[in-house]
Amino acid sequence: MPRADNQMRYKLIALDVDGTVLNSALQVTPELKDALAHLARRSLRTVLCTGRRWQSTAPVLRELGHAHPVVICSGGALIKRADDEQTLHTDPLPHDMARLVVDVVRRAGLVPMLLYDRPLKGRELKVSESERTQAERLTYLIANPASCEFYPGAYPPGEEQALVVYTVDADRKIRAAERQMRETVGQGGIVEVMRQPRYGADQTAVEVHDPAATKWHGLEWLIKQWGISPEEVVAIGDDVNDIPMLRAAGLSFAMGNASDEVKAAASAVTAGNDEHGVVLALRGVFGF
Repeated sequence: MPRADNQMRYKLIALDVDGTVLNSALQVTPELKDALAHLARRSLRTVLCTGRRWQSTAPVLRELGHAHPVVICSGGALIKRADDEQTLHTDPLPHDMARLVVDVVRRAGLVPMLLYDRPLKGRELKVSESERTQAERLTYLIANPASCEFYPGAYPPGEEQALVVYTVDADRKIRAAERQMRETVGQGGIVEVMRQPRYGADQTAVEVHDPAATKWHGLEWLIKQWGISPEEVVAIGDDVNDIPMLRAAGLSFAMGNASDEVKAAASAVTAGNDEHGVVLALRGVFGF
């Protein structure tokens, strides 16, 4: 574990949410709340960096209480200020790539979902009306009915660009489509496949982002505004979309529940999300 006398080197803590801030019961522990409150009193910023949509990130931010109100969500495609919901930065998918992804997802027998920048009371997701029946059977959309609207035709009308195109379905169906999606997208986007246990043990998401839309690119944009260098960032995460920020931060921790690939990208490995891994890592760095 890093020495506590290194604590003055770091000014920003970047935290993933699922599998990191949240334990396996999807809870924020009192121990983590106390740790972040302590660090906030020492003028250390804590920023959430998550693959979650803005609407599903906001409740976690409220529960933490002492995280910074600026959040990086949608895997880095959207930076939002929570206190007034102002959008600070986006890296959306170009229409030609989004159309390509929608087509390949649809050909795989899956339901393409397009994610947009919306306020908390808006509808962030768009799904084709032609796929309504199939979509309404999906566990993910059953859990998020107020976030979805249906559009006519094969692709949403208008000039607004989607932040992400993705789908969530049974793991075997996602894995069967993954190779074709990666071959189709090529260098034009980032394809990420991540398990979604909060929607069911067999549920997996496949997402496509613009190449600029990573958690680390979002952090880079933010720390430039704040005059912080990459060497002054501590990053903690557990999934493949955390790898760029784990590699680039001045100090990084993979959670004990992370895969070997994620652990290999980090400076160190802490305990799992059910063993207070984030708290133990922060105590080791900041000496409290």
